[in-house]
Amino acid sequence: MSNILPAILAKNEKDLREKIYAASEFAESVQIDVLDGTLYKANCWADPEAIAALPLPIPFDAHLMVAKPEDVALLWVKAGAKRIVVQRDAPGNLGKVLEQVRKLNREFGLAINPEIDLAELEEFIPFLDYVLVLGVPPGAQGRTFDPDTIGRVRNIRAKHPNLKIGVDGGITDSAHLAHELAAAGADELVVGSSLWRAKDPAAAYRAIAEDAIV
Repeated sequence: MSNILPAILAKNEKDLREKIYAASEFAESVQIDVLDGTLYKANCWADPEAIAALPLPIPFDAHLMVAKPEDVALLWVKAGAKRIVVQRDAPGNLGKVLEQVRKLNREFGLAINPEIDLAELEEFIPFLDYVLVLGVPPGAQGRTFDPDTIGRVRNIRAKHPNLKIGVDGGITDSAHLAHELAAAGADELVVGSSLWRAKDPAAAYRAIAEDAIV
């Protein structure tokens, strides 16, 4: 069974606060997506200093979809992120981010876009706690899942049986995607729009969690 992690792409502080409190009713932690327009066109509200001051009910990860993650990673660690995930295609200093995260005993993960060859992961594998395989191009939520993602997860799992693997993007409570990804070796499924566009996010979460049982 794969763990289900709600993703929050916030419009503003109120939106983030409402979603993380809603998620606390059915999930153990969430992923906060961070987009500032420097790496991709999309933007969202993600202020680590403001978040640090909030009494959040559950832990969170930070997925930094920014050009220079080394400029903000430490702020997110100090805000309370238990895991920092950065983009493989970010042109910044990934080694510096790793150093910052490790120094404060947090987990470090690398996200890889659908079009990036899996071979580009290999040099980082010894330093990773987590690989996040994106099932859609990064940016806005609600895009269609790329079915090749399942084979990519299976490939990573075969080469690295002890590596923690997550999948983010396009996962719904239909088409048994969660089941196929769990069977391929995914430890964690990150789900955003399928939860927040549902009439009952808790029910949508439970449906995906049940489908992820293998």
